[in-house]
Amino acid sequence: MSNITIIAYIILTLSIGYVFIYPKTGEISSLLEEKQKYENTLEVVNNIENKKNELLTEFNKISTQDRKNIETILPSSLNFVKLVAQIDKVAMGYGIIVDKFSSKETSSSVGDSIATAQPSKPYNSAVISFSFKAPYDKFSGFINDLEKSLRILDVRSTKLETQEKDINSYQVEFETYWLKS
Repeated sequence: MSNITIIAYIILTLSIGYVFIYPKTGEISSLLEEKQKYENTLEVVNNIENKKNELLTEFNKISTQDRKNIETILPSSLNFVKLVAQIDKVAMGYGIIVDKFSSKETSSSVGDSIATAQPSKPYNSAVISFSFKAPYDKFSGFINDLEKSLRILDVRSTKLETQEKDINSYQVEFETYWLKS
């Protein structure tokens, strides 16, 4: 065989190899890019998992009493019956009998239109109102104790109506909050 024939066979062999192999190298490079994306995603997921475990470890360090206090400060639901029982317990300490409890959730709308829309709040709220009769000094102590309780309460209004000697009729309205589920 002559040198030209050998060179022609080599060129033919390389051409055939190029035709069959080159498209596969493009496919391989796209698969390598996809593999890199998956590895990056796995790294992000692992970082999130590690952060979750760190936070869970920190959460588990919180004592049971502190968790109970946190749940009292900002509960996960309104739990109207429990709230009424807590208010009644504070009132009993002053010899006050509370009556006419009512509750209404405040509007959760975030704006009238897109232009006035505001970001949604991470909590819900409700207005609780109740009435009772008591002398002013007991009313003052009762309200102070309610304000110092662990539950977040914002007094919205207090109405006073004088009645008997030294006994007044009060209607109290306050807003309370809880976390959205």
